[in-house]
Amino acid sequence: MKRAIWVAVCLAAAGLSNVACAVQPSTTVLGHAFMGGGVTDDERAEMTTQRDRYSLWVLTAARKSGAYLSNVQIHITDVHKAVVFDAPIDGPWLFVDLPPGRYTVQATYHGETQSRATHIRAGDHRQAIFYFETGDTTSVSSEAPRP
Repeated sequence: MKRAIWVAVCLAAAGLSNVACAVQPSTTVLGHAFMGGGVTDDERAEMTTQRDRYSLWVLTAARKSGAYLSNVQIHITDVHKAVVFDAPIDGPWLFVDLPPGRYTVQATYHGETQSRATHIRAGDHRQAIFYFETGDTTSVSSEAPRP
């Protein structure tokens, strides 16, 4: 709830001035660092400078247009089915610093759930990209958005 309020305040402030809101890194209950956001150009620029600190990069976008999506529920489990992350993201990007291992990343948007398996090795930066149907009729861009 605090994060949602912070994002609302930041967006309101950014709309009223040229104030940029810093993306705030957080920690999961298991102690894994994560950062979510990317709603504004400033947030994406800030997150881009920090992405190499995270082993998993998640992106959510509309299937046809490639437009970024937010409020997607992300659920990550390890090979033993232990939950390592479970929360909606406030923007199209989520970066999580997971230790080496095998993980399943699930993304749910408006009742549609997709799943990706990933294997993170030491020093890796893995991506999980999820495209969802949004009713958008715009054609697909020639290049996929990338965190």
